[in-house]
Amino acid sequence: MMQSYIALLRGINVGTNGRIRMDVLRKLLEDVGFSRVSTYIQSGNVLLDSELPEQDAKEAIERAMKDGANIATVAVLRSVAEFAAIIEQCPFSADEISQAQAANQEGESFHVFLLPKEPSEDALKKLADLPAQDDTYVLSGRTVYLLLRQSIRTSKLALKLQRAFPDATARNWNTMVQLNELAHRQNGDAS
Repeated sequence: MMQSYIALLRGINVGTNGRIRMDVLRKLLEDVGFSRVSTYIQSGNVLLDSELPEQDAKEAIERAMKDGANIATVAVLRSVAEFAAIIEQCPFSADEISQAQAANQEGESFHVFLLPKEPSEDALKKLADLPAQDDTYVLSGRTVYLLLRQSIRTSKLALKLQRAFPDATARNWNTMVQLNELAHRQNGDAS
């Protein structure tokens, strides 16, 4: 059965590694059998359709990136419905987000870490030991919502989350919302 996915590729066009043009990325994925492939901005955000189950689609994307572009990446996939649920289940109020953003003069305050699989017991133990300070996180299944009052680059909590979940990929809230809207438009849903 055909499934629409949003695939988030870790480390694409960040720094000097993982450089790939989006037209090349789309062609690579089309060549290995994905359909309706589109990208959003230059950082490895891909909307695509596949008959493969999630894990097989993830492996096919990672293999295509390695074989076709010599880029080792982790692909984190969510169905369009799962992605919409991430947006709908936002644990922070608009007021909380606005207050955090006002305190953060260095960039976006609201980020989402997307995990490729359910967290292990070891990762959950590491999370329990994280001091939140002024930053806050909420874990929900394979998603970590992160609300910062400082740059993600200087947040000790963000760094510890990256260490606890080395295969996770993070996106700011604006990118998450835009991807959700694009996926619904691509699938003919006006919402």
